[in-house]
Amino acid sequence: MPTARIWFDILTPKQILFFGPLVKSLRKEECDVLVTSRAYRELEPLAEMAGLKLTFVGERGGKGKEAQLVASTERQSLIIPIARDFDPQVAVSVASGVCARVAFGLGAKHIAVNDSPHSEIAGRLSLPLSHHLLCPWVIPKSAWGIYGLAPRQVSTYRALDPAAWLKRPALGGPVPKLKSGKKTITIRAPESDAPYLAKADSSFMRKVLGAIAKGFAAHNLVVLGRYDQQVLQLQKEFGETFIVPDGPIDGASLLKKSDAFVGMGGTMNAEAALLGVPTVSAFQGSLYTDRYLLSEGILSRAGTPASIVKTLGRILRDDFKAAQERKAMKILDWMEDPVAVLQSFILKAAMQA
Repeated sequence: MPTARIWFDILTPKQILFFGPLVKSLRKEECDVLVTSRAYRELEPLAEMAGLKLTFVGERGGKGKEAQLVASTERQSLIIPIARDFDPQVAVSVASGVCARVAFGLGAKHIAVNDSPHSEIAGRLSLPLSHHLLCPWVIPKSAWGIYGLAPRQVSTYRALDPAAWLKRPALGGPVPKLKSGKKTITIRAPESDAPYLAKADSSFMRKVLGAIAKGFAAHNLVVLGRYDQQVLQLQKEFGETFIVPDGPIDGASLLKKSDAFVGMGGTMNAEAALLGVPTVSAFQGSLYTDRYLLSEGILSRAGTPASIVKTLGRILRDDFKAAQERKAMKILDWMEDPVAVLQSFILKAAMQA
């Protein structure tokens, strides 16, 4: 007999890295675990690298509001019989509206694990139906009040999310071929299809890449896209100057080979900083995780192409990287393992179901 029945809905590459160790650990505890997902670039090959079997149901639906609404509604209809037959005691997701709605309708507890209160659309579709939320301790409980969560419904762990995989061996997947004898700058493209960036400058990425290409042409330049169309655009516009991988890569292993990182999102900013890679956050907004890393001195912030280039020139020094690595190692060692915290909470919730 399984000790618990737990359903995970995993929607992004980051969630594979974050939830993968937890799924494996729960299965070792003889829990019955269902892991669903949807069609998304990088997910299936990354899941194979992580040794995680996914049940794919539906798709995201692209950038348009109506297309996403139709895709979400269709996915919900498809997933209901799967979840009903599995009969979970607990459902877990970052902010899957489908998972939260189906779990609520079937009488299961939905537990959200989320570090992105700025992502309002996803939050509004999932968090009001959640039994509980767990998040990094750097995010105040009051940040979740707009989603109808009382402070007693929010618990924290003393870690940033990348600690879940950085405290474990790297996946050992592919890494782009880099020219020896050159320093490497890796850039992560923004999540341009995300609703929270709908009002952001759509030309920002091109301006940043153009400035970096002009200022650091003698370096290995790698840019990581998020969507098929974005990757094709990057290859077309910047393929002569930048390495633009069109398949999954082992992000942590690439970062370890990088001398600097520029992130236009959130997760890889934290991942790079905690690995001791000199990191520039170029996210078009404000993140609690960035604020913490800034306060600890392992992240820089730059909001314009010119300031990004200037900051890169400062942080590419060998002595700067050595100091960053020492600071980051202490911080990562101090953080607790999120997997252990989440497993304990989820099992307790399942037993009380």
